[in-house]
Amino acid sequence: MKTWRHKILPTILAGTLSVSFAATASAKGNNGHGNDHKQKGNGQFQQGKGQKDKERFSDLQKHWAEATVKTMVDKSIIKGYPDHTFRPNKPVTQLEALTMVINLLSQNKDLLTDGDNYNRKDVPDWAQTTVNLALVNHIVDSQEFQPNKPATRLFVVKLLVNALGTDYDDLDESNLYFGDISSLTAEEKEYLSFALLQSLVAGYEDKTFKPNKPVTRAEMAVFVNRLLDKVGQVDFGNHVKGTIADIDEDDDELTIGSKTYDVAEDVVVKINGKSASFHSLAEGMKVDVTLKDNEIRTIYAYTTSGSDDKDVAFKVERLWDGNGVDHFEEAVKTGSRISNTTPDLSDESLSISLNGESAESIDLDDIDGSEDDGDEVAEKLEEAIGRALGDDDRVKVSFDDDYDRFVFETDNSPTNVVPSIKFTGSALNDLGLNSSVAKGSLDGKFVAESWKITVKSDASSDQTYVIKVEDENIDETVEIDVDDNDSAEEIADKIADALKDNDEIASAYTVELDDEAVTLTSKDNDEELDVEIKITKK
Repeated sequence: MKTWRHKILPTILAGTLSVSFAATASAKGNNGHGNDHKQKGNGQFQQGKGQKDKERFSDLQKHWAEATVKTMVDKSIIKGYPDHTFRPNKPVTQLEALTMVINLLSQNKDLLTDGDNYNRKDVPDWAQTTVNLALVNHIVDSQEFQPNKPATRLFVVKLLVNALGTDYDDLDESNLYFGDISSLTAEEKEYLSFALLQSLVAGYEDKTFKPNKPVTRAEMAVFVNRLLDKVGQVDFGNHVKGTIADIDEDDDELTIGSKTYDVAEDVVVKINGKSASFHSLAEGMKVDVTLKDNEIRTIYAYTTSGSDDKDVAFKVERLWDGNGVDHFEEAVKTGSRISNTTPDLSDESLSISLNGESAESIDLDDIDGSEDDGDEVAEKLEEAIGRALGDDDRVKVSFDDDYDRFVFETDNSPTNVVPSIKFTGSALNDLGLNSSVAKGSLDGKFVAESWKITVKSDASSDQTYVIKVEDENIDETVEIDVDDNDSAEEIADKIADALKDNDEIASAYTVELDDEAVTLTSKDNDEELDVEIKITKK
């Protein structure tokens, strides 16, 4: 750690989970090895001749997991090392744990094989197919997956629950009696609760769960054996993939291509791998949804920028429904005075809940105590929070040199909710924070109904879009021609011009342009107009 060099002015900166594994064959159709894998201790291990005989493992004699390991070896789910050892107490990496789960699934169910090609430089060639299968089937989150890091108990819990592919929302969390899970996010607690209910895991006798404890190979073998008992008993549902053509939030319907589906009230939504809400979806997004009982239960959505001939992605949202505000303040979370040394947060946890939304985990790996001062730490924190929330300008972080404290302020909050910010995790003390909620203010007063159209991606080809604006008084459509390589801001400018050029729309709404966002505000603030805005490709 470094002693901070203070600046004159602060810079404002925009029982047990007893299971483990020995693993690593690749996905179905691939034996998981190259032609010359040696005994390197990195999870790439081979099965010697006759190794299916448990006696061949010289270090498993009378081991508590000996029988389970033999079962997993007999099923070709795990393997040992060429020197006829199993090394039951060695921690498994995330890649090894993932490979074992994929080995099991590929033998017991049909996995999706088509989807985006994830070619990661941190994954060896022999494991690329396995990792692709895992990502396409949503067994692991691409942004959380770090193949060479030890697989913790919490990481493995997520693997197993995702492997089952079942719904786990609205769970009774009374089974979470552990005394060391307060720093887990709400989503992580849901994972753990479901795993407990399915008898996949349990806690320790001292009423702890030890979520960050690495899982050993012997433990992982038992863990996956438990998963094997569950696979086949679960309805995995049907997958539908395509592009969002229309979103009806009032009737909870989603149109993918030309077909419309009902959406379950407890639908699980993730956009680019991050938890989100149904109203965060936008027309033009690519989606992979799961249908059960004729309802969409899970939605995995992806933005479309960066690929050839992709539709432009738009987000249409109502900013205000007519019950407005005349006073609004963002929430400010001010920490207490801390020491004058840069904190090493690389092994700490921190989660943020913004405006009452689900908590998101913040990756602190880059904040390792090498920073020169509090301003640099604040800058890295702001960037990490932006990545966690998927929106860089939702929280501003600064360091107050006068009082040696960090300041967190919400930014660009929606005007129809009270802004709030809350942190949890083991890094609170190092940052001078507590887990209380900081709130802004919102005083009600009638204002006009307003909507915002945000262009979420650049254009990859020449395209034409139709924008329909409908309320109780008007029903108008305008067209915009988008040229190849038009930026999001250029497209937004075309939308604003088209709306202003329409006499009916211009007489009823004020149209404002701000970078890639176009705002329509009703000129009549005496009634709710039930505005509906749709954007479709011609």
